[in-house]
Amino acid sequence: MTREELIKQCRYYKGEEKNPYEGCKNLCWYWDMERVYVGSGGAMLPMRVEYEAYGGKKFPGIPYELLIIMFTSWGKHSYDLEQGLPLFYKAVEDYLFVASDHYPEDRIPGQ
Repeated sequence: MTREELIKQCRYYKGEEKNPYEGCKNLCWYWDMERVYVGSGGAMLPMRVEYEAYGGKKFPGIPYELLIIMFTSWGKHSYDLEQGLPLFYKAVEDYLFVASDHYPEDRIPGQ
């Protein structure tokens, strides 16, 4: 996918160089994860194996590659990835909900 096609799948990142959500912890993280997703060309990171080994859920409103990028970032601060999965799911559900007035929670934007 092109950079522009990846950006269309984002809820928060629109290609800006500076995070427009400074001061809003969760929104800053959502924007930054989408920035990494676009910057990596939508490539999955190695944590995909761990996420799948723990039976990680898929969410229809988020590209799987972005979900793995979010899990990788979140996992760096988690003591026990498997036990902490419910907290990660809560973060993903919040990511989907906050922008739900612009994008349906169960659909990837731009698709």
